[in-house]
Amino acid sequence: MAKWLFGAVLALGAHFAASYIIPLDQKGQETFAGLMKWFWPWAHGNSGPLGTILPSGFPVPGFFIAVTAAGLFILAALAFVGIWVPFIWWRVCAFAGALISLFLMLMFFGPTKIIPIALDIFVLWAAWNNWTLAAIH
Repeated sequence: MAKWLFGAVLALGAHFAASYIIPLDQKGQETFAGLMKWFWPWAHGNSGPLGTILPSGFPVPGFFIAVTAAGLFILAALAFVGIWVPFIWWRVCAFAGALISLFLMLMFFGPTKIIPIALDIFVLWAAWNNWTLAAIH
């Protein structure tokens, strides 16, 4: 059970990074966007050193960073739960995915990025301490 829980944490990291691709439109959706912004941290108007997310698009470098982080988190989750990817890959993929995601969140830092940053730090800690399936059972 614990391996699936940590696999879900890694999948959530993938969600936070990938949600960059489809940011929230907060205009006219105050109630919905107000609740969703904590689970969907990107919104039109977010800006940082990489640029500003607009209704017409988003900064392209951020896209490649987000897709890379999300892909690494997905590989880490699959490896950790033992589906299609060798278990030994989980640590490297999780560590790299969390580091890249942390960079992306810091480049667009704001209140909605606090939960994803905390998740990234937790994953970095777990990967650094080399969790194994036996350690969490």
